[in-house]
Amino acid sequence: MSQVRNDQTLSNEPRKNPKKKRFHRLKRRSSNLKPKIWIGKTGVTDALIEQLNKQLKSDKLVKVKTQKVAIANKDLLEITKIVAVATKSSIVDVRGSTFTLYKPKTSTGNKKSTK
Repeated sequence: MSQVRNDQTLSNEPRKNPKKKRFHRLKRRSSNLKPKIWIGKTGVTDALIEQLNKQLKSDKLVKVKTQKVAIANKDLLEITKIVAVATKSSIVDVRGSTFTLYKPKTSTGNKKSTK
């Protein structure tokens, strides 16, 4: 058997991009989630962003549902981009009036050293 290169599988096909694979897994996980946050007629507010940041910090993957009243004022994709930029998260999936955001946990570097 010939030696397999780092960027190839046994079937001689190039491997998928790791980021693409991770987002595919996140998209699958998001389909089973229930919305944790709803955007109502007041739209995107500071309180909503603050609550969403708390949810992203604890769960990393959060599903958000927008009511029809909020979509009437602005386009759903516009709302999604505003929320993603405000929370510094990535958009995983947009379906109907719901979207899913992902924010990986950041390491603070405050680990105690053992001496």
